[in-house]
Formats: sequence, structure tokens, C-alpha cells
Amino acid sequence: MYDSGEIFSTWIGEDCCRWRGVACDNTTSHVIKLDLHYPYSYTDDWDDEVNICYLLNEMGASKVNPALRDLKHLKYLDLSMNNFFGSHIPHMIASLVHLEYLNLSNAMFGGLIPPQLGNLSKLHFLDLGGCGHIDRRADDLDWLSRIPSLKHVDMSSVNLSKATNWLHQVNSIPSLEVLQLRWASLPYIPSPPPPFNLTSIVKLDLSGYSNLNTTILRWLSHASSFAYLDLSSSSGIDIESIQVTLGALSNLKELYLQYNGIKGNFFGMIMNVSRSLKLKHLDLSGNSLSGDIGQILRSLGSLEYLALDENNLDGDILEMVKNAPSSLQYLSLKFSHITGEIPQKIKNLTNLEYLDLSGNSLSGDITQILWNLGPVEYLALDGNELDGDISEMVKNFTSSLRYLSLRSNHIAGEIPQIIDNLTNLEYLDLSYNGITGGILMTFGNIINLESLRLSGNKISGQIPESIGNLQNMLSLDLSKNFITGQMPETFDRLYNLEYLNVSYNNLSGIIPLSMGQLSALSELDLSSNSLKGNITEAHFSKLTDLTLLDISYNSLNVILPNDWLPPFNAYSIFMGSCHMETKFPAWIHTQTRLEQLSLSGVGLSGNLPTWFSDFSKGLSNLNLSSNNLNGPLPSAAANEVIDLSNNSFVGPIPLSFANTSNLAILSLSHNNINGSFPSFFCNFNYLQVLDLSNNNLSGEVPTCHKSFPTSLQSLHLNHNNLSGRFPSFLKHCEQLVTLVSVKIICMMKYQHGWEKTFYP
Repeated sequence: MYDSGEIFSTWIGEDCCRWRGVACDNTTSHVIKLDLHYPYSYTDDWDDEVNICYLLNEMGASKVNPALRDLKHLKYLDLSMNNFFGSHIPHMIASLVHLEYLNLSNAMFGGLIPPQLGNLSKLHFLDLGGCGHIDRRADDLDWLSRIPSLKHVDMSSVNLSKATNWLHQVNSIPSLEVLQLRWASLPYIPSPPPPFNLTSIVKLDLSGYSNLNTTILRWLSHASSFAYLDLSSSSGIDIESIQVTLGALSNLKELYLQYNGIKGNFFGMIMNVSRSLKLKHLDLSGNSLSGDIGQILRSLGSLEYLALDENNLDGDILEMVKNAPSSLQYLSLKFSHITGEIPQKIKNLTNLEYLDLSGNSLSGDITQILWNLGPVEYLALDGNELDGDISEMVKNFTSSLRYLSLRSNHIAGEIPQIIDNLTNLEYLDLSYNGITGGILMTFGNIINLESLRLSGNKISGQIPESIGNLQNMLSLDLSKNFITGQMPETFDRLYNLEYLNVSYNNLSGIIPLSMGQLSALSELDLSSNSLKGNITEAHFSKLTDLTLLDISYNSLNVILPNDWLPPFNAYSIFMGSCHMETKFPAWIHTQTRLEQLSLSGVGLSGNLPTWFSDFSKGLSNLNLSSNNLNGPLPSAAANEVIDLSNNSFVGPIPLSFANTSNLAILSLSHNNINGSFPSFFCNFNYLQVLDLSNNNLSGEVPTCHKSFPTSLQSLHLNHNNLSGRFPSFLKHCEQLVTLVSVKIICMMKYQHGWEKTFYP
């Protein structure tokens, strides 16, 4: 088993009953419990599951020792949260016939689930769910129906597409209390469904069921014992069918129907279930529901959790707050078309811990809002029309606040020193407001801060050395301000920092070598400043996780040897307008994951290396403009953006460019390219900008029997030797804004005869 030192630290001595994860029968001393789950903290949240799967991929591999079969008295086995590297679930687990609990979730087991597990007749709990990128399948669930005592079954992300009789087989287990089959590729169920037999079921999760239909909804309406139902991200739900089903579920406490595209009036759909005082948790985000938000909340009894994000609601927030149940702890209505000024009556929501009203048209003084909010822990009001002075606003914060986002509003003023009273604050986003003043020394006292985002304001002054005190910091964005001075040496103390962006400021001086010690750094953007000095290998010495590097538009000298082996393998590298004064750097070849590369105006000279043509096939964005590169154009190039302008490339445009079917921008201007205008440009689907100006192209522009890309917005063909008729295909380019074409020669008839007239 893979172990980082946490699991097996107590496995010493011969008395295994004292080992962590092992339990024995008090009478016989037989081992009856083995819990070897990796100690990740984990919830049922979808995002949390995705993160766990990512972590598991990075973890060392484990395998099941066949000696496990010798623990014949085992009742409890948990191998979850480990990485068994796609290996099959061992058949010998089926020989542990006393098992009552089996948890193999998120353990990276793959292949066919052995039907021999049906021999575990005493099993109460079975969890085989987990990471969806592992091919794990069951072609039939007949074996499951042979376990009569099952109460909990989770086969989420198991491929059940061939288990055509799954509903009948699951329905034959009346003891089932919990059934989770989310994203399990469940097949379509024809009508009629079997008579409903799951009389004990309390929780059902069929989220991601693309074949959901009225047959299933009709079947579910018999489940009067349901307390929890999740049908999110499914399809086939119409408002009439779901309304009938919900009306029959009188014991429902939690309902998830988000991202189903349900259309119609919210109130009509929910009025039956809302009569029950038992409903506590409701998520209908990402649908097309309409209705007055005030009327909706008035009908929802003692609700504690409500999410209606991304619907077509209307109404004034005043009515909403007036009618909201005081029991609400969680309220999320982002991008729901709510208007008005947030009223003082919001203080009546005394239990509110989470509030997200982002992306609406709300107005009002943020100071008054916070004064009345009470002990909220999570507050997001991004993208509204709120105003007020931040210095007064901070006075009204409560120490309970952990997350605050007021991005893209009209908040002004200077951040006051008392902000360091927010000792529990973990996330702060004040980006794109009108905040002035400096970055306070006292920010260094908010030691729990993990993310600080102040971009797009009018903040000036220097970055304080105390920033190094924020050792829990994961993300720091100070871009697009007026910050001056040098980068502090204390950045190297931010050893957990993953994202750093200080671009578009007035920073000066050198980049400290201490930056090279930020081993957790994934994205680094220092672009568009006045930084100077040399960039050497030492600046990257421990940046093993770097995926984005942007040092463009500074006065930096990049001094990296050709045989340098970077410790990172990046997706994006931008060094435009720095100074290299060398041939094309060979170390770029080591960046096998590279998708974006900009070395514009860095002083490169000579031919591109022979390996570059194949290497560039993986690039979506390539910019080598304004250098001294010569020789032929590369035989293959990027897929979306290619800028090789202002060089000395010669020869025709290679035929291999025809393979770049997703090309959006192509600039080859100011080179020495000759030959004809390629006819394959007629076949491009997404081309928006084409600049072939200032070259030696000759001949006619092709007719394009289909039509030239209708997405074209800008066409530059001037200063070439093109001839022939004016291209008629341009009449189909309805988005064309800029046309700098060849000189047009028309024959004009005057009184004394025909003359050539030139139109540049």
C-alpha cells in the first residue's frame, strides 16, 4: 500500500488489534475490521470528488495482497481513496463471506466489476463509485439483486450502459435505503416500469442520467419515503411531469434539479412540495424557470438552503427579503435578473451564513448592507451596481467572515488598517472597483488569507515586505494598478503560493532570485512592468510546477543557455519584448505540453531549427513576430493564432497550412514570401484576421467556389503583386470591418474615352 507515513505509523509490535485501521472481535480476537482508506478529507460535493480524483492520479500505486483472503472473519473492509492504478477488483474479495461493509470508492479500480460479489449475502453497505475517467463497468446487475440485505449502494461513475434491466434488478432489493447511480450511463427504461418495491428507500441520486423520461418520473412518484432526491444534470424533465412527481413526495427534505433546462413558472412547479414544512434544501440552478422571486420565497416554508442561480426570475430584492423565511442559512441567486436596492430588512435573515447575489442589477450603499447582514461567513456580490466607501465598509465587517467578493462594482476609498481585524478571512476579492491608496502593511496580519485579489483598481505605493507573513496564501493578484517599487524579497516565504499576477503595474528593479524558491507556483505573470536585469536559471531553480510564465513587456535580458533543462513543463510561455539576441532557443523543445508561445521582438535570428515544424503542431497560439528570423516558413504551425510578421521569411506559404482548419488569426506581413495566394484559405471555417501585406505574392486571388470564411473581420493584402478581378467572395463576409486590399484598377469612361483609374 502507498503510504506517506500517516497510515501505518502505528503498525509496530505483534498485537495487530492495536494497529490503526484494525479492529478485532473482543471474544475471539479475530480481525473483523480493516480500514485502509487514505486519509483525505472528502464530501459528496462534485467539485470535491474531481479534486480527489486529481490527487489520486498523483499518488503512488497500491495493489491488493492475495493474503487478504486469509482474514476469513472480516466484516468491514475499506480500501477507498487509494490508487490501484486501473487494476481489476480482485475476485477473492467475494470469498470474504462475512463482509457487511465494503468500500472501494475512489480507489481507481477498473475493468468489469466481478459478479462474484453477489456471494456476499450479508453485505449491508457497498460503495464502488468514484473517478469517472477510470473505465469501470458492470454489464448486468443480476448479482446485485442476490444480496438481500443491502441498504446502501453507490455505483456512481460506473458504466452501466449495457445493464438494460437495471431498474428491475435494483427494484428487487426492498431493504435499500440509499441508491447512488450518478453519471452511471444508465440505459433508457421503456414503459411500463416494474411495480415500485423500494419501500425503505430514503435517498436516490440519478444525476447525470441522460435517458431520464416520464416513465422513471412516474415510477418515482410512488417513493413516499424519499427524503433526498437528486436528478440534476439529466434530460427529459418537463415541468408538468416533475410537478406531478414532486406533489407525491410528501417527506422530501432535499431536492436537486439543477442544470436540467426546465422551462416554465417556478411557482407552478414547486407549489405542491412547498406545502410540506419538511423541505429544507432546494437547488434549481441553471434552468429556465421564471416567476416573481418574492412570491417564490413566500411559498417555501422553513427552507434552510436555496439555490436558484442562472434562471429567468424577476422581481425586486425588497420583496424577496420581505418574504424570505428567517430559517435560511444558504441563499444563492447569482445571474437571476434580480433588481433593486438591498434593503435593511435583510437583517431579519438572522441565520444566514452564505449569501451569493452576484451578476444581478442590485444597487445601494455597501456600507449599509454589511451593517445589517449579521454574522455571514460567505458573501459574494460581484457584478452589481453597488457603491460606497470601503473604509466605512470594513468597519461593519464581522470577524466571522471567511469569504468576501465584491468584484466589479463601484466601491471607492482606501482600505483601512482595521481590515486586520478580519482574522478568519480566507478569500478577499475587491477587483475592478475604484479603490485607491496603498497595500497596507496590516494585510500581513490576516494570516489565514489564502486568496487576495485587488486587480483593476487605482492602488498605488509599494508591495509591503509584510506580504511574506501570509504563508497560507495560494493566490495573489495585484495586476492592473499603479503599484511601484521593487518586488519584495519576502515573496520566497509564500511557499504555498500557486498563482502570482502583478502585471500591468509600474514595478521596477530586478526580479529577486528568491522567486525561484516558490516550488508550489503554477502561474507567474510579471508582464507589462518596468522590471530590468538578467533572467537566469536561478530564477527557476525550484519552479517544478510552473505551467504559465509571462515576463513579456519588461526590460529583461533572458540569459538561458541552449542546453538548459527547465525544471518545469509549461503550457504557456510569453517573453515578448524581452532581450535574447540569440538563435531560436533549444530549451523550448523540452516543453512538450506547450500550447502558447510568444517570443515577439526578442531579437531572435537565423533559421528556425529543423525540429520546430513538428513541435509547433501542438501549439494553439504562436507569436514570433518582429525578430530577424529567415529561411522558409515552418511546414506546420499553430492551430488558432499564428503571427510570424516582421521577419525575413522567404518562399511560398507551405501547403501544410491547409491543415490548420481552426485558424482564427494569421499574420505573415512584412516578410519576403512569394508564390500565389493559396486557395486553401477558402476552406477555413473560423478565420477572422488575415494579413499577408508587404510580401511578394503574385497572381490572382482565387474565386472560392464555396465562400471565403464568413467570419472574416480584417483582410490585408496591400503591397503585393496580386492581380485579376476584385474578389467577389467578399460580399459574403458580413463581419468584415477592415479591408486593406490590393490596388484596384478600374476602367472609367470619360468624355474623351476610356482611362485606367487607380484606387489604392
